[in-house]
Amino acid sequence: MHRLLPRLGLLAALCLGGCGGARDKPIGEACAQADECEHGICVAGIAGDDAVCTRSCASSEECPRGWSCSAVTAGNVLVCQRGAGNPFGMGTRE
Repeated sequence: MHRLLPRLGLLAALCLGGCGGARDKPIGEACAQADECEHGICVAGIAGDDAVCTRSCASSEECPRGWSCSAVTAGNVLVCQRGAGNPFGMGTRE
């Protein structure tokens, strides 16, 4: 029992920080940090200068209409970005 109490305290602290959080902002919604976003990713520069929620992707089919799977985060994760991923407009989900 004595060894279990510290583990329960750690679990409670983690839960208070992350359980029931408002991770409900959709792709394209303004955000200040990742834990606000439905997909857990908040990135600046993919839909203007301000940070917005986005999601990781492998193809533009996974992104909302008008977005493309073409931006790379500082953590080297491919994410959806608003508009074409290249200057020719190719790759944007219509």
